[in-house]
Amino acid sequence: MSHLLRYRTALRAVAALLLLATPAARPDSLPMWEVNGAANRVAILGSIHFLKPGRDPLPAAVVEAYQNADVVVMEIDLDDLDAAAAQASLNRLGIDPQARTLQQIMRPGDFAAARAKAQAAGIDLDLLQGFEPWLAALTVTQLRLASLGYDANAGVERQVLEMAQRDRKEIRGLETVEQQFNAMDRLPLAAQSAFLLETLDDAATMEEQVDTIVTAWKQGDIRRLETEFLHGLKAQPDLYRRIVVNRNRDWAGKLNVLLRDRHDYLVVVGTLHLVGPDSLIRMLEHAGYAPRQVMAPAPGTLH
Repeated sequence: MSHLLRYRTALRAVAALLLLATPAARPDSLPMWEVNGAANRVAILGSIHFLKPGRDPLPAAVVEAYQNADVVVMEIDLDDLDAAAAQASLNRLGIDPQARTLQQIMRPGDFAAARAKAQAAGIDLDLLQGFEPWLAALTVTQLRLASLGYDANAGVERQVLEMAQRDRKEIRGLETVEQQFNAMDRLPLAAQSAFLLETLDDAATMEEQVDTIVTAWKQGDIRRLETEFLHGLKAQPDLYRRIVVNRNRDWAGKLNVLLRDRHDYLVVVGTLHLVGPDSLIRMLEHAGYAPRQVMAPAPGTLH
């Protein structure tokens, strides 16, 4: 999703299927794949959207992939993002059109459970009463990450964006902010409530979860990333279908067009979209391509 739907709360959407078919991580692997087109090459990088400032610079192989790319493609075109328009879209979609509160939208039992979970996690649910459940869930995630020192401005996309802006490289988006918010807003209310409850469950242990994810990302440990990102989503099929499967299918079609081009590309999307049985990588394989995971160069290797 966009930079609101981050880490395990948005990522715990599907059961970890086919894990036994996933190879064990190599110590020199990266969360990045390369795909050869007819006359070009597309690098696909899994992003961690929130990182701690100054702590996690991009690996050298990622910087090299950026340097080799003529065009950078992200989930949304951050270079041309209209913050005011995005906020207006979020307000329009994330606030109930009938001005109902979160308590009025959710079933009584679900809201009572949400309140209990929020209290256990030290979260004042009353501050989220003006939001629909999906936006309340995203807000909990964002606030919790901020309290742990994680910042979207230090995330992978922002680091790539800064390089591309400095070098005046073309930046494109796979979808719009409106499309991202719509994917959540169109969830049935029961699915939105389940998403909020799952998010509140995760809030208390988020620091450990995020640390595990960031460590696995640095090591290119796809098996661990698949487990962390997809665990729990089997119970939320609507969420999984809308934020993972449908979007991956759409993006695979767009990448198929890029692979017929002559320009080289760096595509940066949330790592969630690159793991599991319905991943963008698997969809490209089914389309006849052969994505290969990139290995980090050994220390002292010349590029």
